[in-house]
Amino acid sequence: MGPEEWGLVMGAVGTVAAVVSTVVEVRGRMVRRRTPAPVPPVVDPGGSYDVFISYTEADGGAAETLASRLRAEGLRVFLAEWIGPGLVESLEKEAALRTSANGLLVFSGTTMNDPAIRDEYAALLQRVHSGGRRFVPVLVEDVELPPFARIRRPVDLRDPGSARYEESLATLVRAVRPRSDAT
Repeated sequence: MGPEEWGLVMGAVGTVAAVVSTVVEVRGRMVRRRTPAPVPPVVDPGGSYDVFISYTEADGGAAETLASRLRAEGLRVFLAEWIGPGLVESLEKEAALRTSANGLLVFSGTTMNDPAIRDEYAALLQRVHSGGRRFVPVLVEDVELPPFARIRRPVDLRDPGSARYEESLATLVRAVRPRSDAT
């Protein structure tokens, strides 16, 4: 192969390398421009919260909707679903329960059948009596509340998307908003 042919080969290799480099760069940009999948907020390990939400796995969707709406109102919300990787769920729940100003328990037909939720219910009630914290029953289904929840005014969130739901949610936000934030 002579010097002219060698120069043509090197020129061709250079051109191919430039094209490949441009394609890789363009593909990289296209990947970066895609909207990332929504990531649930991660709870702050050891942080304090305005609201601790207790719920069964079956009520996870309703609890997550409620938590997202409360966060949108500027409240600091603890939701077990949002516990970050590598953390111990039971320890994070206990710390959050200890530092939350308010406790909400999502009530449906499955709520009181779950032993872990019965424990959280007892802890939420104990916090009311020992620390002046608020406990709010949240109805997401037609269900008879247990006696100590029944004596409290519940929030009715049984009809998502309705005007009644929005009114109840606004009432809940006012009730759990820290006093310094109240408008």
